[in-house]
Amino acid sequence: MTQIQTTTQQTKKRKPKTAKPRLAVIGGGHLGKIHTRLLQANEAVDFVAVVEPSPLAQQAIIDQFDVEVVCDYQKIVDDIDAAVVATPTRFHFDIANDLLGRGIHTMVEKPLTDSVADAQALVCRAEESGAVVSVGHVERFNPAIRAALKLVGVPKFVQASRTSGFTFRSTDIGVVHDLMIHDIDLVNSMFDGDVEMVHATGTSVLSDFEDLSQATIRFAGGGVANLTASRCSPVAERSFEIFGSDGYAKVDLANSKVSFVKVPSWIKERRYNLMDITPDQQAFIRENLFSKILPMSEIDVPRANAIEDEHNDWLAAIRDGSQPTVTLQQGAEAVEIADKVIASIGQNAWNQKPAAGPIGLFNADSVSLPEVKSEVVESLADILDKAA
Repeated sequence: MTQIQTTTQQTKKRKPKTAKPRLAVIGGGHLGKIHTRLLQANEAVDFVAVVEPSPLAQQAIIDQFDVEVVCDYQKIVDDIDAAVVATPTRFHFDIANDLLGRGIHTMVEKPLTDSVADAQALVCRAEESGAVVSVGHVERFNPAIRAALKLVGVPKFVQASRTSGFTFRSTDIGVVHDLMIHDIDLVNSMFDGDVEMVHATGTSVLSDFEDLSQATIRFAGGGVANLTASRCSPVAERSFEIFGSDGYAKVDLANSKVSFVKVPSWIKERRYNLMDITPDQQAFIRENLFSKILPMSEIDVPRANAIEDEHNDWLAAIRDGSQPTVTLQQGAEAVEIADKVIASIGQNAWNQKPAAGPIGLFNADSVSLPEVKSEVVESLADILDKAA
């Protein structure tokens, strides 16, 4: 696990001013609405308001949740003890830094920030304030991941794929910070040691940032991860394969399912030379490989709401003055590893010709999409045909 060094000392945890922390959700977009729905129903908090600057979005939130909505968190900052920051990533640092300076317990959606320097600054800020901070790496609370980790023994190798169509959300960051960072955090929590090597490639397709990427990450403790992420894919997938000392697990994160292949002790201990057996024995192994030799089973995974569990974990840490499952330090480490992935993408140019701007297909010789006006959007296909 990568470690970010800080020099400040941990101070006493700030306790809420009331029996239940007074809480606001800052940001009323897709994730902000999910946080609002769950926290409004959570009896462990006194829900104060949603902060959303867009008038259109404000009315939608009022209609859906019947909650107070304000345009600026400064209007309620003196009336809250805790806040969830679910704004676009570019606003995370300024808002979280201000909240922590006021001693307000904070949950920041992933990615924590879009720069390593800002992430490290927040770690120091939180230690000075004593506020309880968590980062929204919700896959840590996915019951399928937790079930798989109990089965595989010591993780050795991970292969993950996280792909979707283009949603036009989170376009202020690339796919590494948007999607891959979930799996970066997972492998960073599983493997020992710092990151020793990162090799990545990727390209932009529709946005100003990378929209697809593949990265290999090696940790000092020996763990290796191959991570694939795309937000311009015809196939929606969230799969996570773990090869461990006791077996192999394939996790379907979207449907919370686990397939597990157990490696029996007689194979691990190499009691028999399977390369020196009779043809009949070979046939038996081929026909029964995943039933009697390497038994495969489907694991029953308990149903759970990972975001709700994430909230309750953070709120329990506030009550107890303890550390949440996903700490600010770990969120900063994920940003640091993501930065190494993005840097490696930049070193491995997708195109032969150097790009004029962001990494990807739209270089100096490519079509300039901002020139396409909304009233002539029908001509986009013609423009792309000519550029091809």
